[in-house]
Amino acid sequence: MLTEEQIRQFRVFGFIVLRQAFDTQEIESLTNYMTKACEAKLGHTPTDGEHISIAPFLELDPATIPLIEDDRLYYPIVQLLGDDMIWMGSEGVHGTMTGKPSHHWHADRPGKSELDYLRIKIMMYLNPMRKDFGAFRVIPGSHRSPFHEELMPFQERHSSQDSVFFGDPGNEVPCHAVETDPGDVVFFNQSLFHAVYGKTQQRRYVALKYAARPNLDDHFISIKRFSPDALEPHEQLLNSENPRLRRMMAGFDDITKRVNAL
Repeated sequence: MLTEEQIRQFRVFGFIVLRQAFDTQEIESLTNYMTKACEAKLGHTPTDGEHISIAPFLELDPATIPLIEDDRLYYPIVQLLGDDMIWMGSEGVHGTMTGKPSHHWHADRPGKSELDYLRIKIMMYLNPMRKDFGAFRVIPGSHRSPFHEELMPFQERHSSQDSVFFGDPGNEVPCHAVETDPGDVVFFNQSLFHAVYGKTQQRRYVALKYAARPNLDDHFISIKRFSPDALEPHEQLLNSENPRLRRMMAGFDDITKRVNAL
């Protein structure tokens, strides 16, 4: 459970970190699962220079599905999104971005119209992450208006190779580096501006995505624009008897109909 101070920190700054929420054995098990999933996709054990992204990820194995509704993630997410939240999918990433050590400043859900629809991404890094070697960097408070709109020029330069942001290189933009160790968990608002620099070492993580239940046209438009795959939940979840998972899956047919009707 989050404290009132943690909830306020999330609302004001757009992120929180839960330190050592998972133990060494749990992280080793998740790491082994990632290796096996990558081997199944590639046909060989991934090398240090390969970048592999697998989505859906946790949904593929009954042994990892419980992480989606694990108390240590579920209760904080309910506090932030409400108990009628919906599941938006998971991703597993292994390796480094060969020839692309930077992931420039951007928001996953950019634009003023996105700020009223709360979506949260959870990051579980399986390697130690430090500021100059692939750690998650954020601009605190950039998920809020009008600060968010002032940073929209960053979004336009996100895919540039040698981006300069307000006259500074991306790695010199004022920010907070979220340095983590395996077992730490990062929650962040997907409208928060973030970046990564120095992806030269092994960098593995699992991402889990949740969203408030949509009820406005702008919410459904956002899902159609950014998360169309979420409208087709994995059968492992649809067929689950777990009450938490069933609640997260409830109403997806209606959501899909409304999205398609826009």
